Amino acid sequence: MMIVTTGKRNIPFSNEWIRLAVFARRWRLLAALLIAVSASAPRAAAEGRLTTDAGIDWRYYDVVFDNPVTYQANRSSQNATDTQRGTYYQYFRLRTRPWGLLTLDERYDLYARLGHEFRVYDNNKQNYRFPDELFIDSLYVEFRELLDDRLSLRVGRQDMRYGAGRMIRDGTPGDVTRSYFFDAIKGQIKVDETSTLDLIGIWQRPVDHWTLGNERVDLTRYASRKGGNDLTERALAAYYSNRAQQEFPYDLYYIYKDESRWFAGNSGTRIPERRYHTLGARIVPRLTEHWSAEAEVAGQIGTIGSSATVGERDILAWLAYGGATYRRNEWRWKPYVTTAVLVMSGDDERFDDPNARGTDTGWNPIFARSIWSSDILTAGYACYRVSNWVYPHAEAGITPVDDHTFNLQAGPNYAYTSDNANDDTYRGFLVIGRYLFNVLKDSKTWRGPVRGAFKAEMLRAGDYYGAAEAAYYLRFELYFNL
Repeated sequence: MMIVTTGKRNIPFSNEWIRLAVFARRWRLLAALLIAVSASAPRAAAEGRLTTDAGIDWRYYDVVFDNPVTYQANRSSQNATDTQRGTYYQYFRLRTRPWGLLTLDERYDLYARLGHEFRVYDNNKQNYRFPDELFIDSLYVEFRELLDDRLSLRVGRQDMRYGAGRMIRDGTPGDVTRSYFFDAIKGQIKVDETSTLDLIGIWQRPVDHWTLGNERVDLTRYASRKGGNDLTERALAAYYSNRAQQEFPYDLYYIYKDESRWFAGNSGTRIPERRYHTLGARIVPRLTEHWSAEAEVAGQIGTIGSSATVGERDILAWLAYGGATYRRNEWRWKPYVTTAVLVMSGDDERFDDPNARGTDTGWNPIFARSIWSSDILTAGYACYRVSNWVYPHAEAGITPVDDHTFNLQAGPNYAYTSDNANDDTYRGFLVIGRYLFNVLKDSKTWRGPVRGAFKAEMLRAGDYYGAAEAAYYLRFELYFNL
């Protein structure tokens, strides 16, 4: 028992009451929204203006990873400092997300989704207690058909992904795949019947104070930095999509990002701020009945603040992607083949080195920090921050039976610029195989099919990493919605 002294009398408070008070304070926005809706809900429901929906989804991962972090921080296998270097481990994780939706007059939505995930490692001390947390994975209000059906507005915590996900995909990379949300305001303007313009404001904090329980998950940290970064990320974006010509759809975008509130996790030392502008375009033309293509280019300019030893520096970086796909959907197995190359500019000094000099030419991954296709390569980049990458590759896939798809992707990986003591740019040869399938088809009991997947990766490391061993990654997945 703890006693709190006031000017009038002593009031006893137990730890349970303190936790309840903290919970109420942090979730007061959700409570206020629910109270406001509940007050008007009976009348709206009686008039047939209010509809409700609710559900829950589960995701199960079982992962085996051999030699997972040899390559972190651009080090060789001999001088890597991570304690898990060269080890083998296996773990499973289960994510649960209940959700609810209120819709008024088919124009206004209140959507909330809670989340919880825990992990159990077979041969590692990293165990997540169950249950140890409850976090708000999504909470937003949406207004549609504003200004004569020209504007829709979504305010609050929400998932977002644009284009192929190379710019805006994951707002919480510090927790890996536990969540992806953005705290944002997004307005979509209908320019005409075939084009839209999204205007977005984003504010990502390192710690989510709405979480009950394990609130110290660092959502914006760079994974290989012990103690995280205490990094606050803010951004403004405009994304224009045009579908006037079905054979030549294209997107244009501008993103401004501010990484100025950035502190080293252990010492609290301020890391030089980073502010930059990204301007880009993406096209996905359909060339013939069987041929399609995709191309994306983006450039970045900006500044890095001064440190104790170096003055302000410039940012000048770029990204380019180009690929072509041949597909025969009328054939029995619906085969396709894609060849592509992705290039991200690099720099010969680390992005967060306060003593680095000259213009920083390394690509800044904005809100797409990890590699979307490979878990091995994500661990292979300094601080889980993809940049300085050249990846020519090919992918082939078939669907021999409905709802059962196999694909295989492979290609060599290079650093665009040599940036470590090994003085080599060949990162290694990567192979990724996937099998996607439905365990159970649609039913009146659950929403959609119960889906599963197997994923296998192998990276035969190159001389860029010195004498590193090959890495292997296996994952089994299940998705279920009720």
